[in-house]
Amino acid sequence: MCRFNSGFFYRHELLQAYRYYWRIEPSVGYFCDLNYDPFKFMEDSNKVYGFTISLVEWPQTIPTLWDAVKEFLADNPKALHPQHARSFVSDSSGRDYNLCHFWSNFEIADMDFWRGEVYTKFYEFLESKGGFYYERWGDAPVHSIAISLFAAREQLHFFNDIGYRHEGFQHCPVGEDWHNGHCSCNPQDTFVLGAKRGQDFFSSIVQVSSCWPSSKMMTPMRYVFLVLGIIISLHYILSFTHEGYGRATSISTIKDRITSPKVPPYKVPLADDYYVKKNTTSPQGRRANATVVMLARNGDINGVTSSIKQLEDRWNNKFHYPYVFLNDEEFTQEFKDRVKTITESEVYFGLIPRDHWNQPEWIDEEKATKAREDMVKNNVIYGGSVPYRNMCRYNSGFFYRHELMQQFKYYWRVEPDIKFFCDIDYDPFLVMQDQNKVYGFTISLYEYEATIPTLWKTVKEFTTKHPELVTEGNAMSFISDDGGSTYNRCHFWSNFEIADMDLWRGEAYMKFFNFLDENGGFYYERWGDAPVHSLGAALFAKKEQIHFFNDIGYRHEPFQHCPQGNAHKKGKCYCDPKQNFDREWYSCLNRYDKMFF
Repeated sequence: MCRFNSGFFYRHELLQAYRYYWRIEPSVGYFCDLNYDPFKFMEDSNKVYGFTISLVEWPQTIPTLWDAVKEFLADNPKALHPQHARSFVSDSSGRDYNLCHFWSNFEIADMDFWRGEVYTKFYEFLESKGGFYYERWGDAPVHSIAISLFAAREQLHFFNDIGYRHEGFQHCPVGEDWHNGHCSCNPQDTFVLGAKRGQDFFSSIVQVSSCWPSSKMMTPMRYVFLVLGIIISLHYILSFTHEGYGRATSISTIKDRITSPKVPPYKVPLADDYYVKKNTTSPQGRRANATVVMLARNGDINGVTSSIKQLEDRWNNKFHYPYVFLNDEEFTQEFKDRVKTITESEVYFGLIPRDHWNQPEWIDEEKATKAREDMVKNNVIYGGSVPYRNMCRYNSGFFYRHELMQQFKYYWRVEPDIKFFCDIDYDPFLVMQDQNKVYGFTISLYEYEATIPTLWKTVKEFTTKHPELVTEGNAMSFISDDGGSTYNRCHFWSNFEIADMDLWRGEAYMKFFNFLDENGGFYYERWGDAPVHSLGAALFAKKEQIHFFNDIGYRHEPFQHCPQGNAHKKGKCYCDPKQNFDREWYSCLNRYDKMFF
């Protein structure tokens, strides 16, 4: 691979029609919107090579590479470009290699450079040395050395505004680049740091910490003073004896240079003409009264930004629905800033009232403690967690009561660290509104029986007491195989749900939740909001009002829904259609389908 990438890929017949390329690797991450054309920028600015990450090569892989390079330069001295960037790869004017290179798993480059006479001769010379196989010469140092020696330093470009990750390093833009790109990465979590290597290469090239000059290379201070004395003496002699030198080093000239300092090209903002104009209105020209809602804590910020960035890229950058974030503690300013950077939509941050979140005082703590201990002994997931139970109870009966949610009718629940696989080019909220849907899901499965041993018994007590609240034409056959005598444990996985809060706010569900809450099963057992919501939707809505969003590709560990057939193609989905939970034995989708036969 290293040999192919160094000297052959640009010769492939499929690439002959093109001049520029952007190299992409499997399983890399892009954190930011890129609203301009990097290829057009490269062309207009006469750039030949662009990078995001630079680092030090392993010396064990290239012990003789620099010797070969020096041998080539000795035979071809004119190959060295007059405005070269050699100071990037050598701290000793070419005597030694400092091991720095551009990480070539990301590169945007001009193939005419690789196809040119100089690089072709250089590559063929390296090829004759056999180092790709006798050692393990990589395409990254080979490309980097060639670019640094045979191109002008102004033709190299650091794409500072492209957020990129290839395990285990990443570049995260900072400042305005981070904000304008709606980047989901943490600007403090980046491999690239400010430093200066040598006196060339834009005067202040940004480098990585591992490419900083070593302290062992520093000249002892006594020699520094000696050299400074000699330089100052020579300066005065030349100023009086050489008119051109005097003008060049005059105070006025130096002042002009100080007030107009050189900067790396990437710090010069791109012209507006390169950027795509953004649409700020709904494609349908109308929107539902809806929001995206997420329950999260400050420590979830990386997972939060990852999820929201995907939702923005796949859907909401076209529709601009607002977001509501809820937390049982105050959100930090960092959390707010990073979230608001990702989206141009309105964002609300809410604090959950303590009486909505905490375990109620009327719960028998001795009984609840015993229940948790038993679940821990039986290895029930989250069996010993009170905060998890608080969350399940809150999502079951309180989130839609929060003051920030009162202005909305519909919501789309999103969790940290989830994945959206497909483009969503329509408005699911309008589908819900126009088709009178009240609940939407992507994954359904069986509940863990040990967490809900008395839930169905409690549900039957409620429906016996309030038969008038059970909707005719409901989805009972989804949750029971015998007309309601027993519960088959099927539920909609509520970490994804698009729903009408009027269902939860209505008389039937409110009485239902209060009845369950008074029973204490959220704490004496471990009732989840997924079965509670599913039972509520199945009993208090018509089956036609429950919608399977078959075309929304979604993953929440460890399960995923991947659209099939035309839906996969239309959504430009990147998930593997064969990795789809719908028809697994633990899925309940077949029971949903049978309701309509």
